[in-house]
Amino acid sequence: MNISENQIRNLNESLDIVNLDRIKFAELFFIYLKENHTKYENIFSRIQLEDVKHFMNSARNISLSSVQYSQLEKAIQNFGTECIKICNQAEEIPILEKAWLLALEEWLGPWYSHEVEK
Repeated sequence: MNISENQIRNLNESLDIVNLDRIKFAELFFIYLKENHTKYENIFSRIQLEDVKHFMNSARNISLSSVQYSQLEKAIQNFGTECIKICNQAEEIPILEKAWLLALEEWLGPWYSHEVEK
């Protein structure tokens, strides 16, 4: 899985926004998946809270390790693994990315803008 520097920076910025309540943000993320993709209609019975924590922590680790390249590679691999645990196919990772953006939009409410999306 490859992540550009811009995506890392954007991930870092979005995680700074949601850092105080990552599980609530994750709930918005998984609700989007459940409501918009039939494959994920049973997501809350398939995925456990511990899995959600691992997924969110793996995303956070990318931004925390972005300064040190050797740690960044491992963080990206771990995040990719967590994504695959959710969607089972690397080709579906863009669905997760869209869910992330829509959860961020819901989370920010009136403060959400196209600048945030970029």
